[in-house]
Amino acid sequence: MPNLLTIGHVSVASIRNYLFDKRIDKGDSIVLNPADYEHLLEDIKQSGEPIDVPLNVLGVLIVKDNAAEVPAGKIRVIKNESM
Repeated sequence: MPNLLTIGHVSVASIRNYLFDKRIDKGDSIVLNPADYEHLLEDIKQSGEPIDVPLNVLGVLIVKDNAAEVPAGKIRVIKNESM
């Protein structure tokens, strides 16, 4: 199982910062806890920005963890793998 990484409060801004800081590439995926995923959707809706389907930030696919293996406030990065 890939490592879980702490990101803290999940928002579009925190994910963008993480992508830039860690140089996460287009084609990679980030898996979020279901509650964090829903919070991120609400964050995007409130900003008035259009929501891309599937959800992505800067070309990185954002996926909801339906297996509930990712705790709140953490993410899992999957490098260039199809989900």
